[in-house]
Amino acid sequence: MNLMGSTVLAVTDLTSASYKLVGFAAFIAGPTDGEVVLVSTYGGAGGGRRSEPPPSERRNPDRWREKVEARLRQEGQLLERQRQWCADRGVRCRAELYEEGRWPDFVLQSAERSRVDLILVGIQLMASADQISAADLKRLVEDAPCPVSVVRLPGLFAF
Repeated sequence: MNLMGSTVLAVTDLTSASYKLVGFAAFIAGPTDGEVVLVSTYGGAGGGRRSEPPPSERRNPDRWREKVEARLRQEGQLLERQRQWCADRGVRCRAELYEEGRWPDFVLQSAERSRVDLILVGIQLMASADQISAADLKRLVEDAPCPVSVVRLPGLFAF
């Protein structure tokens, strides 16, 4: 890892627990006058949002699209709060929110574009639909242009 000007990419799910991950990224990047790149995908750790309404919402696609746009705005605001939290601690920080596709693709694109020195992925030890799959994590580790570190986050109940 480049010790001067390190760039750390943190994959955030925008939960309160992910602030621990953002803080860890800032801790690594800050002393080197580096930068933190926050990456989140709309809809959590899964495949992102759907481009077409689910069967239960096909009767009223306009209403479905309004709900999607409202949720996207909300997630954008949460991501901006995390970016600002990092910046308030004197660490340069950028945030990227992606709408569609598989999260590893976006992380890899961002990592290559930003020439990151380290990718941090936070996981919580609980069963959930938004958990990161082992196959996605393996793919990220194998294809990443830099080291990938998995950080155990506290459960949401701890906040």
